[in-house]
This record gives sequence, C-alpha cells and structure tokens, in this order.
Amino acid sequence: MSKKIALLGSTGSIGTQALDVVRAHHQEYEIVALTAGRNIDLLAQQIIEFEPRMAVLQKREDADHLKRILPPNKTLITYGEN
Repeated sequence: MSKKIALLGSTGSIGTQALDVVRAHHQEYEIVALTAGRNIDLLAQQIIEFEPRMAVLQKREDADHLKRILPPNKTLITYGEN
C-alpha cells in the first residue's frame, strides 16, 4: 500500500526535490494534493505527471487560468486558504 502525500509548495525548491523522491519511488508514494503560490505552468506539468486528486493555488484568477491550460483530467482545481 502506497503512502499518500499532500505536498505544500510543490513548485518551490523543496517541493520539486520531494517530487524527485516520489519519482524515484513511485510504487511507494501517491501524490494526492499539490499546492503552489503562483507558478502555474510548473504546477500544470506536475498535475499532468502525478494526477493528484486536488491542486490548490492562492488566487482565484490563477486557479481559473490553470483550469484553462490543463487538458481534461480528474484533478479538482481550487484556490484560497481553506
């Protein structure tokens, strides 16, 4: 059974390094949620690769933009602190 991970700050330096570990041990870990501040393009790439259940950005307009640039998928895109 894989360990489920919600990664806060997935587009930052520590977040991208954490995803490198997940890539190397993909059978042991499942990314279920990703969050990012404003790096929409990198977050889009991460969503395509890891297929999390949820992705969260700080601002509504960034979440709306992310929804427009992503191909159809099952990831819930949302925004805000909650």
